[in-house]
Amino acid sequence: MNENNSYSEYAVEVQQTAQMRAKQVAVIGVTAVALVLSLMVYWGFLLLVAAGAVGCYLAYLSSDMEYETIFLDGSLEISAIYKKSRRKKKFQCEMKSVAAYYVGQKKDAVRLGKITKDFSSHVDGNTCCVMKVGTDKGTHVICFEPGEELEEILDKRYRTLKA
Repeated sequence: MNENNSYSEYAVEVQQTAQMRAKQVAVIGVTAVALVLSLMVYWGFLLLVAAGAVGCYLAYLSSDMEYETIFLDGSLEISAIYKKSRRKKKFQCEMKSVAAYYVGQKKDAVRLGKITKDFSSHVDGNTCCVMKVGTDKGTHVICFEPGEELEEILDKRYRTLKA
């Protein structure tokens, strides 16, 4: 950690939840049924097969995903990294737009509201940071795993926002 406490980077691997697995199985099942129907009944089902192929590819990418949190000079960015090679920015905000935050167990942060964007690893017992953030698209309550450096930065610089 540098002297100014203005930079932190942390990544967590996302554990598959039952809901994520169910979506993947559903997409693969619909694609398989559409393929059988297109070969046996009507070729128009090939459009559903093509859409299912895209869905299967996206399900494949999300099966190995991690979230990376980068904090730099009051700016917070959360990106998803798929298959350790493809990066997509998921959320970005400035700390001046944060109304309140809580660091601890995810289930204990109910006073900030319902979590609308969850960028955590989905592992029970891990420390999460829940933030209420005002954006151009409305107010969001985000959840992510901050890492020790970012916890220290939040405690030292943004103590007044603690819920």
